Formats: sequence, structure tokens, C-alpha cells
Amino acid sequence: MYRSIRGRNILSKKAREYYDWYLKTYPSLSSPIALPVKVTMLFHPPKNFRYDVDNYFKNILDCLTKGRILLDDSQIVDLRGIKRQKDQKKDGYVNVVINEYLE
Repeated sequence: MYRSIRGRNILSKKAREYYDWYLKTYPSLSSPIALPVKVTMLFHPPKNFRYDVDNYFKNILDCLTKGRILLDDSQIVDLRGIKRQKDQKKDGYVNVVINEYLE
């Protein structure tokens, strides 16, 4: 996601393209969620392969804040990632479920 160029960490080209796609595809909320939240991500890969769920969290959470869904990712109290069956259309996708965090 990040690349180090001359001692500076910058977003990779692929990450910048992903953010651009996300912001064009999903409109921002006029008022982002500001409460403590529980976030569950359901991962449907494009095909059956081994992958680490934790590698996907950062990029998706950054999209939620840049897209003004969440005010800041520090308000996430409970974060879960669940591997699901592969996507039959072979595109791959992630369902993101956001709920108010109740103790």
C-alpha cells in the first residue's frame, strides 16, 4: 500500500487508484458517523487462494474515513474480518457492516 521513495512513505499507485475508484463509486455521507463502532468485514475472494485477512483492513478503513463514512478509524472499538466463500462471479468483494458499539 505504501512505498518508500527517497526516505518518504507515499501511497502506491495501486492504492491511489483504489481510493479514486472508491470515492467515485460510493458517494460520501454528508455527516460521517462519530460514535464508537463495531466493524465486521466479510471477505469474498475472486478465487480460492490463501490470504491474510489482516492485510486488507488498513486500505478499507482508510476508504471509510476518506469517503466520510466514519469520522476517524480510531473510533472503531471492535474490528473483525471473516473469510467467506469465493465470489461465483470471480470479481471478489468485501461486505462492510458497521454497527454502533454497545458495551
